Amino acid sequence: MGYNPPRHDDRRDLMIRLLWVLTAFLLAFASCSQQNGNIPGITEDTIKVGMIADLTGPMAFIGQEVSAGARLYLQHVNEQGGVHGRRIELIVEDDSYQPSRTVVAARKLLDLDQVLCFLGNTGTATTLAIESILEREGVPLFAPSTWSSAIYTPPRRYIFGLDPSYRMQSWMMLSIIRQETQGRHPLIGVIYQDDDFGRDGLRGLREAAVHYGLHIVAEESYKRAALDFSTQVLNLKRANATHVILWTTLRETAAVLKEARLLDWHPVFLGNNTIADDKLVELAGEAAENLRVLSTINLSSDTDQMKLYRELIARYDPGRAPQYYHAGGYNFAQFLVEVLQRAGSDLNREKLVTVAESFRGWDENLAHMPLTYGPDLRGGSIGQVYLARVDVGQKRFVYDKEPIRFETPADFEAAGDSRAEK
Repeated sequence: MGYNPPRHDDRRDLMIRLLWVLTAFLLAFASCSQQNGNIPGITEDTIKVGMIADLTGPMAFIGQEVSAGARLYLQHVNEQGGVHGRRIELIVEDDSYQPSRTVVAARKLLDLDQVLCFLGNTGTATTLAIESILEREGVPLFAPSTWSSAIYTPPRRYIFGLDPSYRMQSWMMLSIIRQETQGRHPLIGVIYQDDDFGRDGLRGLREAAVHYGLHIVAEESYKRAALDFSTQVLNLKRANATHVILWTTLRETAAVLKEARLLDWHPVFLGNNTIADDKLVELAGEAAENLRVLSTINLSSDTDQMKLYRELIARYDPGRAPQYYHAGGYNFAQFLVEVLQRAGSDLNREKLVTVAESFRGWDENLAHMPLTYGPDLRGGSIGQVYLARVDVGQKRFVYDKEPIRFETPADFEAAGDSRAEK
């Protein structure tokens, strides 16, 4: 009888069995380590932290910038001796902004790399995809790169979200419009991404329109990664919208602005903080001239924190200009380091949660954002932003010197009693 080589299907089945065996081994190893009293991610001289970011998909620019900014601050901390004698090792996994891949990345970071916690994971849907894993295994996630109300409504013990929420930002944008148009009747249009991110902004917009007595004349949606916005922009123009609220991301915003310019239509555009990066001005060019955005960080400020940020860029990454998402990752890492500092040298995951819950208005960070948490508060409670305008000539955003501080009216709190849309 001659030799019969294994068929392709046989080889595939063998590989699948091997992967299952490897996964079982890793899970058994992780369980054994914890039963023996070892704390995942902690050695005598190292703290392992995981980040799941889009590095190759539609949000790759954001994931790359956030992870680079976090590495910048952690490099500085490590060269100062780390935290209580331990260096922080950041391990970043790519999920291409696909929730199914986020789950795989989380399992790899937890089971193979044995990280202590997560930092700055990108996206709303991707963050929610691993919520059950974080809850079941008691793993904290600090400062996910999303401001969606869905992240902390209801509060999730192991996820510490950011301020201000997308919902609150919509209230802030309509508050700005109401103040600037006293005695007039602005007509509000909105373009929103049809997902957790866009619907959270839309929800706040509808609530705020009722509160401020403003009229929404058109609501236009699009699916993630859309390229053609001719129909949406034309519908908003036909509705005579004087102000357009953008619950869009970087590339899509640029496409909307260019389409409006082609139609010779020039309303006031107001955008959320996720498009506050100079990358947008590069993508949109002169079409961005009527755009203003809310930004959680003022890159033009001269605070001691901002000076240090610029110094570290010059030292470790010369040639780079300060950018919003890069600064955001840096800011997230500052929050994590502060938690680790307060927690002391005897670390475990539950202690990190308890320490983070003790934050009361801590603002020694790049954003100068007063972070406050508690057992039933995981973000979304503080309304502070900078209004930024586009300088087309310099191809960047310029910021108002003083932040806008939003005092939530009773209507906002009452509407917040209902759960965020999923």
